[in-house]
Amino acid sequence: MEPWEGGGAMTLLQLSYFVALAENLHYTKTAEQLHISQPSLSYAIGGMEKDLGVKLFVKDRQGVALSRFGKEYYPYAKKALDSLESGRRIVTSMTQYADTVVRLGYFHSISASLIPALIHSFNETPESSNIRFQLIEDSVQRLMADLYSGELDLCFSSHPESWAESVPVARQPLYLAVSTSHPLSQRTAVSFADFAGEPQIMLTRGSDLRAQVEQMFQDRGVVPRTAFETRECNAALQYVALDFGVSVLPQVPVMDQDSITILPILLEDGRELNRAVYLACHRTRPLSPAAQYVADHVRERLSASL
Repeated sequence: MEPWEGGGAMTLLQLSYFVALAENLHYTKTAEQLHISQPSLSYAIGGMEKDLGVKLFVKDRQGVALSRFGKEYYPYAKKALDSLESGRRIVTSMTQYADTVVRLGYFHSISASLIPALIHSFNETPESSNIRFQLIEDSVQRLMADLYSGELDLCFSSHPESWAESVPVARQPLYLAVSTSHPLSQRTAVSFADFAGEPQIMLTRGSDLRAQVEQMFQDRGVVPRTAFETRECNAALQYVALDFGVSVLPQVPVMDQDSITILPILLEDGRELNRAVYLACHRTRPLSPAAQYVADHVRERLSASL
């Protein structure tokens, strides 16, 4: 702190010195308590008295006492310091509380499969009592935008981005959804050739799944017959149930209905069609300890499914 030269506003440090001396009424004891020299304490109090134009302390038989001005001034100085300390505690508690909240985003098709199992496994860890989740479900595009802006700490995604640290943590099967009246509904699995010529119920352009399905057709030199476009999987399944076409989709809860049959899609090498699920965080923004703990748990818990 720069030496006080009078004529200016008193510092917070000077107020704390005054309150401590007013409560101890002993220069040596107060200086030791404040971990400063006695001359420094005397200098600070003298500066305050010069600024106020009155004596705050007077000598008496015991050594030092508050003057009538000091007695009047003390409750205001004490209240000011107490108020600032209360504010500090509130801000500190808010910061500590915020650090225990992990904002985790996920897309709809993993809401019933991956997310509940993950939260259940996390609740069995030692840190679960200290960490709360704020779970946000949205499109992959919106989740990644919120991750980039800092609205999310972590999110699941179906594609990596250059600015994000994206770690594959799971494989999500993709199925062919057909109506129960469709000839393919009697099969136990299908190949690409089995449904390539069928009318396709597609998600709208811009979605990850649309891009992945179109790439599958392009890789095989086939132009899909797009019958309908819709924004989300549930609506696509409604068109499938009406037998307007077939649709390549991840498993979602609404698939469990009598009017729809779900078939694994076998690739040329015999593997079932699937896509990667990534856990993403911003590459240059440090994670809070709580978010880092969650990220480590997710990677450890899900790595076995790769």
